[in-house]
Amino acid sequence: AMVRGGLLPHLARGGQSVELEIQREVAACLCNLSLSEPDRVAIAAECVEPLVFLSQGGDLETARQSVGTLANIAEDTETHGYIGKAGGGRVMIMLMDHDSIDIHREASRAISNLLSSFHHQAEIIEDGVPGLVALATSPDAECQYNAALSFRKLSPNIASHKVIIENGGLRALFFLLKVRELKTRKQAATALRDFAANEEYKMTFAEQGGIEALVSFALSKEVPLQVLAVAGLRHLSLSDDLKRPIIEGNIMLPITRCVEWANEDLACQCAGVLANLSENPENQVSMVEEGVVPAVIRFARQENDEVRQDCARTLANLCSNEEIQATVYHQEHQGALLTLINLTKETVEATQRYSSIALRFLATNPEIRVLIVKEGYLEPFIALAQSPLLDYQRTAAVALAAFSMKSENRGALVREGGLAQILIGALNPDLSVKRDCVFALANLSDALDLQSDVVREGGLDVLTRVGKHEDARVQRDAARALSCLSMSEDIKSPIIEAGTLPTLFNLARSLDIASQRYATLALCNLAAGELKTQIIAEGGIRPLMFLARFPDIEIQRYASLALAGLSLGNDKENRDRIIEEGALRPLVDLARFPDRGVQQCALLAFNAVALSQHEPHKRSISQEDGVRPILALTKTDDAECTHTSVYALGSLAESDEVKVQLAELNAISAVVANAGMGDIETKRAAGYFMALFCSTQEFHDDLAKEGGVEAIIELAKLEDVECQEYAAFSLAHLASNRDYQVRLVDAGALRPLVAMMAVEAEPRHYAGMALLKLADNFNNHIKIAEEGGIQALLRLGRSRTTDEQLQYKAALTVGHLATNAVRQSAKNAMAGMASTSGSSGSSEIGIGAAILQRKRENRAKTHTLGFMERSLERAGQGGGAEEAKEEKEGF
Repeated sequence: AMVRGGLLPHLARGGQSVELEIQREVAACLCNLSLSEPDRVAIAAECVEPLVFLSQGGDLETARQSVGTLANIAEDTETHGYIGKAGGGRVMIMLMDHDSIDIHREASRAISNLLSSFHHQAEIIEDGVPGLVALATSPDAECQYNAALSFRKLSPNIASHKVIIENGGLRALFFLLKVRELKTRKQAATALRDFAANEEYKMTFAEQGGIEALVSFALSKEVPLQVLAVAGLRHLSLSDDLKRPIIEGNIMLPITRCVEWANEDLACQCAGVLANLSENPENQVSMVEEGVVPAVIRFARQENDEVRQDCARTLANLCSNEEIQATVYHQEHQGALLTLINLTKETVEATQRYSSIALRFLATNPEIRVLIVKEGYLEPFIALAQSPLLDYQRTAAVALAAFSMKSENRGALVREGGLAQILIGALNPDLSVKRDCVFALANLSDALDLQSDVVREGGLDVLTRVGKHEDARVQRDAARALSCLSMSEDIKSPIIEAGTLPTLFNLARSLDIASQRYATLALCNLAAGELKTQIIAEGGIRPLMFLARFPDIEIQRYASLALAGLSLGNDKENRDRIIEEGALRPLVDLARFPDRGVQQCALLAFNAVALSQHEPHKRSISQEDGVRPILALTKTDDAECTHTSVYALGSLAESDEVKVQLAELNAISAVVANAGMGDIETKRAAGYFMALFCSTQEFHDDLAKEGGVEAIIELAKLEDVECQEYAAFSLAHLASNRDYQVRLVDAGALRPLVAMMAVEAEPRHYAGMALLKLADNFNNHIKIAEEGGIQALLRLGRSRTTDEQLQYKAALTVGHLATNAVRQSAKNAMAGMASTSGSSGSSEIGIGAAILQRKRENRAKTHTLGFMERSLERAGQGGGAEEAKEEKEGF
């Protein structure tokens, strides 16, 4: 009422008085009037200049009342213009250095009120910051509060930060954090929160003790204060250079303590600072050790999108560290995994992305991916695969790919519907999803027990389609899947019937080496199946010829084996097509390639062609100059190569035309050498080769020249039945040549022949024939008798398995042997006696010994002839073995 009654102009004039008492009364009156909020603007409009004047007077009471009035009216921002125009701001700055505590208390209050208006801040920033810093360290609680309030109002103004920090404002605020007044600490913490947000001064903030101060302040029991402290630390944690010092400052202690009572605001700040700090790999291990996972799990229960987003970000950062992935998974009974699964249900895109990233990291851990499937958490990942969100589809694809890497997971993956989602994902247009799903499909195809499931669910159609994709990784895994599936005999036919061959041919021409390898391996497996004709009909030979020339050893091997597989069997047309399309030429080149594995595969292909019953196929190898490299490989130090090459030579030698070429190329020497050094398989192959050459008399001299006779005899001595059969066959043919009958006996052929005739086995027939042929030469009779040949022939004659003609010849030969043996013995004895009697200096004892010897020989001759005649009679009449034994004993 007084203001409305026109009192203010009078008071303004009284304020200009020089009378001290009048000044006091005016100042006191205005101070009381300013307590009324509605009158403050009117007072400022009429009396601000006298108030500014009075505040500078020497009277303490007048100055106190005037400054108090200015502080009161400054609480209304509409008065700030009047105060500023009158220079009140600078006067208040000056009075903050006043000796009177009451005056600088009121001055600081006035400044804190004036700072509510932005246009006054520049003046105070320029001149008043040192006074505020000094005021903050004042022992007066009200001054401390006003200083804290002033800093809090200045802190949003970035222009003030430099001046405040350079004048010690941070340390002043750190001091204010420790005062008893709650409202002062709150204002100081608010100001520090804003200063901590300035990227330019974060390091200075930390260097002056800001981290320790805020961490200590965060241990306060008052939640609002904790919110401000953690918010300041959250700002600091955005700096990469401060992430580690904050952890070292023990920030985890106040955060883990406040988990139970944290409200939404505090949880938001805690989740934010944890998300920022977890970005530093050095922090992740210590954070997990200090209990960050349980804290994040509880914060994630807040119904706040920002909190849940930061929780997802924290878990994503922690899960990126392989060292702690297992720990994160196991803590709180798989709480992190369940939390992440729940976070995937959020609608915020960032939360979805972070949670899916974290799940990817967990799923790719070798230990965790087994536990996820074992503990029944596969279904959420399958649900993610069905989501329309691309991030979730990618996460599911990565997870399914990771799960499929462990063999123990694959069965559960198929049973719980993972295979169907993998097949759907393989056709997804997103390249990332497609890559991971095709990779998973290849892993499942590697399990023999699941291959039928892959085929039943339509896996072959999917692979046929994705195999034509232009991406190298997709091609590689599609080819790998087909190479695995093609190993099963039951699936080879479905693969071809599904129209997959064009896809394989396309993959064989891929720019990716691995894709070519797998595709060639798949073709190699399919070529070993029953549908060789269809593979050839669809143009499989030319791609294999191209691959056989490709500069990759593995591809060359597989291509050679594929051609070998297509050549096997009795289908003449298949071999004709292979030869007509020129597939032998690359095989010849591969046989010369300086790699044992490639050479072996080429040799197998040659063998497959040479095993044909049609001679033109054998001649085609010779015409393509394939004999020379095969022959060269008989001289390698690799047992497998040697055996395969000798075997191929044996197959080729079945052709008379090729046999001549082999003789001209001195193949006999190479094979004979291997017959004496190789393993049993090589010896068998060498025996077959020599048997073919022995069957033609014109090659006997070549064989003998290269030591073939001795080699054959050594083969005959082996216990291996197959070697014995080839050797017996060879000896039978050699024995038919009169030029070699004596040589064979002298070389020791009789003993192995007699031994073979003593056993009921395949070689017995040829051994008997050889012995009969050797017996045609009278020079061999004595040695045949000495080696038990007579008894062997007797057994041959009595054997029911021997044909009649052979029995007859055996019986006849036994007679000739016996007669000739006796005659030769007598001649030898007489020659010995003559030489004894004719020698000079012979004694009567010597003559007597000769006479006794002749008597013994005559007696032996008589008994021998009798024994042989009786034996032949019994052989003809079918006499028993016991009678023969008695006769022998009597003899």
